[in-house]
Amino acid sequence: MVRVMSFNLRCSNVGEREQWDRVDDCIKTILDSGCELLGVQEATPEWMADLTKNLEGWDYIGIGRGDRKGGDSEYSAIFYKKDRFESIESGNFWYSDTPDVMSPCWTSYHHRICTWGIFYDKKEDKKFVHVNTHMDCDFDLIYKSIPILRERIEPLMKEYPLSCSGDFNSFQNGREYNEIIKFLRDSKFVAPDSMESQTFHGDEPTKHGTEIIDYIFINDKVNAYKYRVLNEKINGNYASDHFAIYADLEY
Repeated sequence: MVRVMSFNLRCSNVGEREQWDRVDDCIKTILDSGCELLGVQEATPEWMADLTKNLEGWDYIGIGRGDRKGGDSEYSAIFYKKDRFESIESGNFWYSDTPDVMSPCWTSYHHRICTWGIFYDKKEDKKFVHVNTHMDCDFDLIYKSIPILRERIEPLMKEYPLSCSGDFNSFQNGREYNEIIKFLRDSKFVAPDSMESQTFHGDEPTKHGTEIIDYIFINDKVNAYKYRVLNEKINGNYASDHFAIYADLEY
């Protein structure tokens, strides 16, 4: 069993709290969860420095998505515990007409990246794939991105158990979500031990009470046993504007 987390860290402030005010709470969320594999979104270079400093015994795969000014920008990195997993092969692609080239997501101001890796589980003596992504906020661009995701991961799904975490900016049972579940399963509904909760709250949970946009999807070679949304405050504050989610998976 592997506990897999997806966590949008929020690239800037949550309410009046800036990134540097929230580092300890985000690290506590990750470590207290007991996860061993972590897909992050909105991980700026500053966030990546904080994560690599504080997640002792972890490593990561992934690169910055780039931006229109030629900067590094946010990562959709996959962190993993080195004592359990070995990274065998990894790569990145972009949601655009040139997926192998760092490029903007069509008409969006932002670049949108997907990071994937083949991992060897030393404990279970198995290989599996994990994919992590952050899709655009425009529904039409999300819909246009999904075929690229599918095209890129389907060859991997034929050979390996595969999980896919991320902030998909797609509402549960919406057009985009329904397109994704044509080739992936939502671990929330596969797991017998599950729960119902929003995953985005924007520091105002009652305002965003139905917004589920973060997911851990799996292919038919993976089973899910438990799904949780970590929707509690830490010391009276929210660690991010999204709640971290995790699923216990068997590859």
